Amino acid sequence: MFSPVYETRVLDAGYRNWKRLYLDEFWAVQRAHLAGLAERGIVDAATARAVGRAVDELQASIAWPEQIPPDTEDLYFHFEKELGLKVGHERAAFLHTARSRNDMDNTVFRLCLKKKLADLARELLVALCDFIARARETSGDLTILFTHGQPANVSTMGHYLSAFAGDFAQDLRGLLESIDAVDRSTMGACAITGTGFPLDRARVAELLGFPGMVTNTYRAISSTHWLTRPAAAIEELLRDYTRIAADLLHKASSEVGLVSFPDSLIQISSIMPQKRNPVIIEHIRIQAGLAAAASASVGELMRNVPYQDVNEASDAPVSVLIDSLAMASSATALLREALLNVRPNDERVRQIALAFGVTTTELADTLVRREGIGFRDAHAACSAFAGSGGDKATLRAAFAKSCGRKLALTDAEIEEALSPEGFVAVRKVEGGPAPEGMAPVFGELDSWASDCAAAIAAIDARNEEARAALAEAWARIVA
Repeated sequence: MFSPVYETRVLDAGYRNWKRLYLDEFWAVQRAHLAGLAERGIVDAATARAVGRAVDELQASIAWPEQIPPDTEDLYFHFEKELGLKVGHERAAFLHTARSRNDMDNTVFRLCLKKKLADLARELLVALCDFIARARETSGDLTILFTHGQPANVSTMGHYLSAFAGDFAQDLRGLLESIDAVDRSTMGACAITGTGFPLDRARVAELLGFPGMVTNTYRAISSTHWLTRPAAAIEELLRDYTRIAADLLHKASSEVGLVSFPDSLIQISSIMPQKRNPVIIEHIRIQAGLAAAASASVGELMRNVPYQDVNEASDAPVSVLIDSLAMASSATALLREALLNVRPNDERVRQIALAFGVTTTELADTLVRREGIGFRDAHAACSAFAGSGGDKATLRAAFAKSCGRKLALTDAEIEEALSPEGFVAVRKVEGGPAPEGMAPVFGELDSWASDCAAAIAAIDARNEEARAALAEAWARIVA
């Protein structure tokens, strides 16, 4: 008899998680394992047929109790008891040949986590393609980029958004790489040392849609990389969400005013008629922050945990991580909506550019190119010019003092060098905001998106092949 507190807080909580999250994978593992036993002759055909038919009947008819039944450790033991009632307990026990709850549970968790991560990856791929398209659309829209919280350079929204799209693409690639750590079967590892039965572990892995197995049976049960690596990938992704959200909120502030959002994405004040609050940005930060915290908690949970089979890699933390993916998905949808609808403010760009001299860098570069002076002399003259509030006489005096001759540039040429459009147009170096500079940026982004799409398609194709293979193997058993 279990303690009522332990039963309520641990056993029943785990049982409810299994009912809520893992049943599809649970049934798949029962079928794949029985197929593996039957194909290797570990269980005779008649027994496999009887057990297989009972599994089918049970899946169609079982009514899982609302709470874990008394004196039952988990959902599997309840299942085994019900299976015994249908086919006889002696026969039902053959299904547990050459396996433990250790390898079975771990495989179920991996299957479910992989499916949920792949679902998120598909959403991220859609968002990535939209971000790339939006960056292309806004490649001619001017903005101001900041460093250390101060206006620094004129650029374009396309340059700005494509920078974030690059990090976002890398985050998606990191998530897909983390799926590789999840996407391995542990069936056949049993408790920790495998089995003396001639089980074909690779065949069982294939039937479940895994590209392979965790070969070392102790590592299969003791490693937590399959859990911590996707948690870390999700945390990094969501950290980037909060950074772009914080930056957009700064750019949308009344004091800066470089971007705005449509009425559909703002809320008003109940008392202040003038307020237009871009609260969608705050909700991106909230949801991304909450989901990131859940991911971080999984990593922190593993500190100083023995390298053994432990419950720190069981249903409670796995379920927390899986549940956090719904919040991550919501944050992704909000971020996508925000970036597809953010509006640059050209007039404010020009005001800030003039007020803070953010194109003065190009004036210094022009002095170097046209006047043949070193950049430090050009920088000093332009610094004096910026400090004077853009007084051309100050620029000419500083130039003459430093270079010992008059500045040859006309006022019109100085204005041309200072124009926001000119500032962007000359920055043709790879990765710069000019069209020539942006071409390799978009080429790289398109290539990354294509690679991610191929990786997701490969996961989907393998899963589909596995479903067909398992159905065929199962049909041979129960026929």
